[in-house]
Amino acid sequence: MSKKIFFFFCLLAQAAWSQSGDYFLTHFAPPDERISNLTFGMVQDTKGILYFANKSGVLEFDGRNWNLINTQGPVYTVASWQNELFVGGFFGFGKLISDAGNSKSYVSLSKDQPAAAQVFSSITNNGKIYFANSHSIFVLLPASGKVESVIQSQDELSGLLEIIGNIYVKTDRGLLKIQDGKLVAPTFPWIDNLSIDFSSSFQNYTLLSVSGGRFFLASPTGLVEIKVAAQDYLNQNGAVNAAWLSEELVAIGTLRGGVVFINPQTGETKEITNFYTGLPDNEVYAVMADHSQGLWVAHDYGFTRIAPFLPFRSYTHYTGLEGNLLCAKTFEGQTYVGTTLGLFVLTKQEITEEVLSDEAGPSVKDEKVRKGIFPFLKKKNKVSKTEIAPTIKQAVKSTNYVYKKISGIEGKVFRLLETDGQLLAGGNFGVASVAGTKVSIITHDPVRAIFKSASISQLLAGTQDDKIKSFKLEGSNWKETKLLDTLNEYVSYIFEDKLENIWLCGRTKTVKIETVDGQITDIENVAFSNPTIDESVGLAYGSEVYMAAGGSFHRYVLKENRFEKYDSLPGTKKYFASAGYFWYFDGHRWRTVDQRMQASLKLEWLSLFSNIRFISPADRDNLWVITSNNELYKFSPTTITKELRTYPLFLKEVRGQQNRFLPNRSIKVSQLESTVAFEFMQPGYLGAKAVEYRYRVKGLSSDWTNWSASNNIVNFSYLPSGKYKVNVQTRDLMGKITNTEEIVLEVEPPYWKQPWFYLLEVILFGGMVFLSIRLSSGNPKYRLISQLLSLLTIVMIIQFVQAAANTSFSVKDSPVLDFFLQVAIALLILPAENFLRKKLMLREANR
Repeated sequence: MSKKIFFFFCLLAQAAWSQSGDYFLTHFAPPDERISNLTFGMVQDTKGILYFANKSGVLEFDGRNWNLINTQGPVYTVASWQNELFVGGFFGFGKLISDAGNSKSYVSLSKDQPAAAQVFSSITNNGKIYFANSHSIFVLLPASGKVESVIQSQDELSGLLEIIGNIYVKTDRGLLKIQDGKLVAPTFPWIDNLSIDFSSSFQNYTLLSVSGGRFFLASPTGLVEIKVAAQDYLNQNGAVNAAWLSEELVAIGTLRGGVVFINPQTGETKEITNFYTGLPDNEVYAVMADHSQGLWVAHDYGFTRIAPFLPFRSYTHYTGLEGNLLCAKTFEGQTYVGTTLGLFVLTKQEITEEVLSDEAGPSVKDEKVRKGIFPFLKKKNKVSKTEIAPTIKQAVKSTNYVYKKISGIEGKVFRLLETDGQLLAGGNFGVASVAGTKVSIITHDPVRAIFKSASISQLLAGTQDDKIKSFKLEGSNWKETKLLDTLNEYVSYIFEDKLENIWLCGRTKTVKIETVDGQITDIENVAFSNPTIDESVGLAYGSEVYMAAGGSFHRYVLKENRFEKYDSLPGTKKYFASAGYFWYFDGHRWRTVDQRMQASLKLEWLSLFSNIRFISPADRDNLWVITSNNELYKFSPTTITKELRTYPLFLKEVRGQQNRFLPNRSIKVSQLESTVAFEFMQPGYLGAKAVEYRYRVKGLSSDWTNWSASNNIVNFSYLPSGKYKVNVQTRDLMGKITNTEEIVLEVEPPYWKQPWFYLLEVILFGGMVFLSIRLSSGNPKYRLISQLLSLLTIVMIIQFVQAAANTSFSVKDSPVLDFFLQVAIALLILPAENFLRKKLMLREANR
């Protein structure tokens, strides 16, 4: 197939879903470049952690951390059973186990199976795991790790299949069923001259891909062929695998054309995700549907998660869009996008292309082509391929959406305004009226802000040379009125309040223009604090007027004619004002001052993007969103039909300076190793900051930490002996809070602070005193030894008391204070030492 024809099929596929945008994509890749991206299979456990059967071993990913679990060679297949992971590969098959430090390692379960090598297929069914290589099927009992039986085959095996709950195997002689440890003929009706390439099951349905590029839907009621609308596209690009996301959505991975999403009940094409819509590579290694109805695609550049059910659609990948995106607007049913290179409109165009016709119908023949990703494991690699006999050429017509640049606008477009039935564009090229693809220039002076005032019925423009231009609409043309030509002000934003006052926002002040009955009555300056000299924006909400600048809000005080800092709203890290609306990011969530709008638009979803360049209303309660990655999304909160899936929160790891501890609800560490780190995890794959953490350590503080995406690790640099209780919470995009079980951390004192050690010291000192008394009352020649022993006992007791006091009252923050504290303790103990010494000398003198 020529590149020209392939590109035509891609455009034809894009046209199938019209102007609805592309699915939301998130890309992932291990940071270690030594790890191969060649992946053969994927699985997700009940905690939400992903495992990838990889050329380098087993890859583990929790949304934040990648971990490579070394095996004895490449891993070709991975299966799960009751949250345990089993793998097969070059080395045979086995399972992953965790040690005392919760580190996973591979243990072989096939050492007693000499034929267990090059295991490339596995399926879990009815409490058993089936592993297969080219001539054997191994039935494993995962609970015991024992092989129940081995099914040998003289024919070459090419993979296991699950069809309506039963296990089948593909062989050179066709499809065979595994039943009672034997290979028997299949029991469901089938066409003998068709072979199954792959299958994918969901509830009581199984999708079957068969030779000739045809698809069937198997269910307990029978077998039905699916009339797939994208049949030609799939035939040209070679379907290799599939995964169900719901009863009405199946993803089919291809060899050369990315992923095709279809409705298996009707055959309708829902979407095609390929290189032209954001997928890094069109060759799909493997696909898997996760527990949140997202599709994971393995390819040569890592992994991509496709989210069909998220309320975001990308409008970036239609052809023709150029430059960095600055603004977007829906006007009269068309999408306009302003960029650093001009203004673009998304338009429908007719596509006429000559393609090879198949008048005689497709013929099927066997060819040695790569089907799947295990050609190196098979001696024979003949697969069915549809060959279309070229007979005549015919013209195929279709429609497609592309961006077209609007001629006459050269430069940045960062303001789009709808007024008086016109679309106005403003930027460093000036201001222009746009109708379709036609442009009428209003002014060539570069502008920073444009606004149509309802009170004076004129268009105001703040230019880059600090002039305020005004224009009035006469018929269909705008005429300059020079109403405010005496003003020379830096203006970055213009708005109007309900009292018909016009506000021109500058860096450190605003210009308030009072109007009555369409006439200007007064102009005055109102200053506000903005030490950062960031550009300011303002809004009128109810009867109040607010300004946002320098990370804080200011409210206008009418009686004093000034702005004062307003603390009732959280500090803003980033803010926008567009079309009379105001949006700001408080460091955690995107918000607006109108709480009713915030609730109806479900702005919590925008926290997927911490760095947004632009927000503006779109059609029918939707929003346009431009991110720092130069992606344009339409956010449609009304399409949200399901709650966001939340994975469990759990203690992943406990690390000391030298040791790792098994994560439990109760953990004991020595005070000598009280530098401990607890790592908690709640898997999430929507974004790096989609899940925030906070923690509290009872025994140190009763307060919670601030919410932060990095607070999943609780570090203790030093802890006194005692018991501590660690509580951790997470908060997802929608504000749902999840609690983990309370973790009890017991810090045990060193041995010299243990009660048994104190008892030994008492026994030792008592014994020394007793020995001293016995020696002094006995032979006089031992009197000197008795005196020395008594002095030694006194010194040891005093040193013990001083050491205990230093340990209890040590000031570790300041060595100077610690020194003076030790001197004070020594001075306090000195009288006791002198008293004991005098008593000892008096006793010796009396003798």
